[in-house]
Amino acid sequence: MASDPAQATASELATIMRAALMQAQWDPDGDPAVAVHVLGDLVDGVCGPVASVAVGQTVFDSEALGTVYLFCASVNKTIDRNHSAQPPGHRGLSPAEHLALMQPVLPGLHRRQQEVLQLLDQEFLPHS
Repeated sequence: MASDPAQATASELATIMRAALMQAQWDPDGDPAVAVHVLGDLVDGVCGPVASVAVGQTVFDSEALGTVYLFCASVNKTIDRNHSAQPPGHRGLSPAEHLALMQPVLPGLHRRQQEVLQLLDQEFLPHS
C-alpha cells in the first residue's frame, strides 16, 4: 500500500477490496446475525480506505472499484438498522426485528458479493 493512504493506486485499492471480499465468508442461509457481522466487516474493509477525495476519484475512475464500493455502501445502508436510508418505520427496530427483515435479503447480497468479486478480478487480475 502507498505510504500515504490518501494516494493509493487503483491496483492497491483492488488488492484491499479483493481481500475484504474474500475474507467475508458467510452462509446466506445461516444465522443472519453472523452474516450482518461479517458484512459489517466487509463494509469497513472496502469503504474505510476511501477516505479522501483523491482516493474516491481513483475508485470511481474504475468500473470495478466503483461497483465494489457502491455495493458495500448499499450493504451498509441495508445492515445498519439506524441508517438514515432505512424507512422511518424500520429505524430503531430491535436487533431481532431487524435481523428478521434482513433474512430474505441475504441470498441476494451473497450472490452480488460474488458478482462484484468476479468483476474486480476481470479488471484487476489477482496476483498469484
